[in-house]
Amino acid sequence: MPIQAVIFDRDNTLMRFDTAAAAAIEARIAVVAPTLPPGAVGRHWLTWPGPWPREIEHEPVFWQTFWAQLARQYQLSADSVTALHEIGGFYHTCFTAFPDTLACLAALRARGLRLAILTNFELPSIHLTLQNAGIDPGWFSVLLSSATTGFPKPDARAYLAAATALDLPPSACAFVDDLGANVAAAQALGMRGWLLDRTGTMPPSALPQIRDLHQLTAVLN
Repeated sequence: MPIQAVIFDRDNTLMRFDTAAAAAIEARIAVVAPTLPPGAVGRHWLTWPGPWPREIEHEPVFWQTFWAQLARQYQLSADSVTALHEIGGFYHTCFTAFPDTLACLAALRARGLRLAILTNFELPSIHLTLQNAGIDPGWFSVLLSSATTGFPKPDARAYLAAATALDLPPSACAFVDDLGANVAAAQALGMRGWLLDRTGTMPPSALPQIRDLHQLTAVLN
């Protein structure tokens, strides 16, 4: 069956973590909450036990809870807590698109292919990360995170949820990810899969491999 849609992983596929943006957030936090130890917010994020919001409209409550627990842990002042709440969902601003992302997406859309994202990101607000990275969320027919589906990759149900949301059989979908296990799981369901190795350091694999998204555009042509 001809490919009608391309499903992308997000992190390390379409965009990367922007250390400069993250450092700017840390600097802003240090100003409004000077008693916080360096890196405290990042550690709080990485060790967050849950729960994570399942719907976008639940995220404001999540961020309020996130900052409130951090404030209690470090006994922050009321003014600091207010300022941290104003910073809010900082995570969405800490990514930047790879140089080849926009050109690839534009070329695929010009061919009439539909686009989707399937990520293991904990928050459902994928559109905010795209906007901050300079990618139009409107280019995508489907935006799914593990928080929304309840099934992280490489669980087969995650891929089937994406195909169902696209109203397509898996065999009409292509899948691109930077992790081999995720690509192999997509292939097992009948999707065409490509492993993205941007660094060129992955070991040889039986999976089809590409070095960048320009190459994906070429192979899909």
